[in-house]
Amino acid sequence: MAKKTNLKPSVKNNIVKKILSPVKEFKLKHFLLLAIILISALLRLYKSQELFFWHVDEDIIGLTVKRILVDHRPQLIGFPIPGGIYLGPLIYYIISVPYALSLMNPQVLPVFSAIIGSITVFLIYKVGKTIFEDEKVGFFAALIYGLSYLSNVYSRLLTGLSIVGILALLTYLFLYQNLRSKKPTNLLLIAMILIISAQNEATSLSLIVLVAISWIIYRFKVPAKTAVISILLFIVFHIPLLVFNLRHNFNIFRSFLNFFTKSPESASSSYNLSNIFEVFPKTLSRFLFISGNNDINGQILPCSYLVDNRNYTIIFAYILAVLILGYFLGSQILNKKISIGPKIITIHLGILLIGLTLFNLFLKGYFYEWTLVIFFPGFALITSYFLVKLISKGAVYKIIIFFFLTIFVFINAKSIITSSNEFGFGSKVQAVKAALDEASGRPFYLDSIGSCFQEGYIYLFWYFGRQPFLSYADDIFGPGIIQKPDIPKPKLGVVMVNKGEVEMADFYQKYNFYKSKASKVIDVNEIQVLIVEEK
Repeated sequence: MAKKTNLKPSVKNNIVKKILSPVKEFKLKHFLLLAIILISALLRLYKSQELFFWHVDEDIIGLTVKRILVDHRPQLIGFPIPGGIYLGPLIYYIISVPYALSLMNPQVLPVFSAIIGSITVFLIYKVGKTIFEDEKVGFFAALIYGLSYLSNVYSRLLTGLSIVGILALLTYLFLYQNLRSKKPTNLLLIAMILIISAQNEATSLSLIVLVAISWIIYRFKVPAKTAVISILLFIVFHIPLLVFNLRHNFNIFRSFLNFFTKSPESASSSYNLSNIFEVFPKTLSRFLFISGNNDINGQILPCSYLVDNRNYTIIFAYILAVLILGYFLGSQILNKKISIGPKIITIHLGILLIGLTLFNLFLKGYFYEWTLVIFFPGFALITSYFLVKLISKGAVYKIIIFFFLTIFVFINAKSIITSSNEFGFGSKVQAVKAALDEASGRPFYLDSIGSCFQEGYIYLFWYFGRQPFLSYADDIFGPGIIQKPDIPKPKLGVVMVNKGEVEMADFYQKYNFYKSKASKVIDVNEIQVLIVEEK
């Protein structure tokens, strides 16, 4: 028979406290984080199809993935970066994964983009508390990134931009581990991140430069075996690009040379250095409080009148952005004991600044907001660092920060909930289905008119029924994506009318021509579908 153990009440209480303390610690430390991630995910899933962004890039990606998964044709080149330079195709194969899991159904893709955005929120917390060595920085950064309207907007698409935040954060984390411990850590993972970055969109290349400069400055150890394996992996993953280059008379190599040897005077518009510096505080101010209307297309597309609408800057937000960036950079210069983590963020910020400046020597006026999406996590971390430093100055500052975060959460959440996207994915799907119903299986040609919202229909027609026999995109996309059939133009036509606030005379000429021949007109939100039948 087991002996009965008599313990003093104080001893029992101590045992209970030791058992329950991890539970309490979990509740105190992680309940808020879980709430932030959950709210962030729900906001990204809110009206997921209606607010999903779908335009020309999404069409190209969808059709290229179809080429890989359905047509079983290998892809040798990736998406072009500005200047007509092509990178490797790895990003297409990565994006093929959610397409494969969704069985090519584009209506499932918004779920994957929301998942990627939510993972990024968690990583910001993890990276923030690690490289800034302060858990409060991680919490505030996760809150700011998770609920930022602009961050939410760029989580409403599924392209190479969708993963740039994750690539940047993992690079920060692994770099920090190597610099802090002065021992080789996760070097092969860094190599894989850089290989993906080398074949993603243009600004991802900044991560390669970040690692290179950090190594030059701090010289962390890289074992010879790891270096050799990394170089071999880089070569292997670029073999498709090399094969394409050899098969097409070094076309990519010549495009690369042409970009860097062309006369700067041939660029489209002028700029000065102040425009480059202004991009950073302006983007940070919009990251905190957006300007312009809260339409998803209106916040992303680079059409001139939409950009003019977004360029209206909220003065308070802009001044705050200047203060945050100024404080952060000033602390790097004045504080010699600053930790390694903030230095990594500073180096990346400097690389992006110099990169934009150099790029604009050859493609002037190119400082679109999407070039800084890769630094959205950096903006969240810098802002969080600023807030944590203010909180440490006393109770008054804590009250100010509390009210600021309350206003931030309320305004951004309200903007997300009241968002619209009249020419977005949901409207285009409805318009395509309506057109296919009218076509009733007959061959048809497709045209789409409008100066800003007219792209993004070809993949949807293929998935929901039938790809048009001839279309507006045949010559734009080329034979690598669309095989143009050698047949006479069908008598049945489908015309998508995407009228923006500003249209040129040629739009109205085409519209009036098609309207005069239309047998049926179907309105889907702001999209008008014209069924044209030639006699």
